[in-house]
Amino acid sequence: MAETSGTPVVDPVKMPKMKINSSALAKMNAWAIAGATFFGFCAIFVAIAGFTTEWSFAFPVFSFLLGANAGISTSLLVSLFALLFGIFAIVTINKVTDADTTKKTWGCIAKVFFAFMVVYAVDMIGIIIYSLMSIGRKNYDQGDLWLSSFLPTVILFGGATGMHFIAKAISNGKTSLLRIMSIVAVCIAGVAFILVFIQTMVSFYGKKTSYLEKTTPDLNSIENMFDNLFK
Repeated sequence: MAETSGTPVVDPVKMPKMKINSSALAKMNAWAIAGATFFGFCAIFVAIAGFTTEWSFAFPVFSFLLGANAGISTSLLVSLFALLFGIFAIVTINKVTDADTTKKTWGCIAKVFFAFMVVYAVDMIGIIIYSLMSIGRKNYDQGDLWLSSFLPTVILFGGATGMHFIAKAISNGKTSLLRIMSIVAVCIAGVAFILVFIQTMVSFYGKKTSYLEKTTPDLNSIENMFDNLFK
């Protein structure tokens, strides 16, 4: 028998180790926390609206970027992205060491969400003006305008406002909020994914009564009413 040495016959595959410098990691962690929190927040309301028949809640950014090509529910994609961002944020939070880059990145995030606030504020003003212009118009449902357009815009404005002030506080030196925000982000994203998953399953296999079905009179009930009336 041939002697065997301790050397492997096949050389082990050497995988390159990915090294992320502290500055890049700080930026990625900050944006992951912000993305998980805001996208998860939005996905929760998308799922809640999905359980109803009268209310709709759209998230135009992801609908525009992913809805046309993904072929699946946009809300599921939003919640999945939020969950991935949240997991990345909480896994890497202990490895963030560049305080200056962290503050600068959160300052940039604060500016981005301030821009969102302005956009949503303009949207709300536009909806109010349009509502006033349509007063007296026949066969126009103002309720749907306020419920499915104005209310979602107010909710998005509130979420953007909250993120703006949190980001501004962190950029001003309150880095103790980072750990709290990483936990909040993954929790919100997790709840969002669960709600969207349940809502999607209900929409697939549950009996969903449409608004038209709710408002259409039952013919059997009408016949019974006339039978009782003319007895």
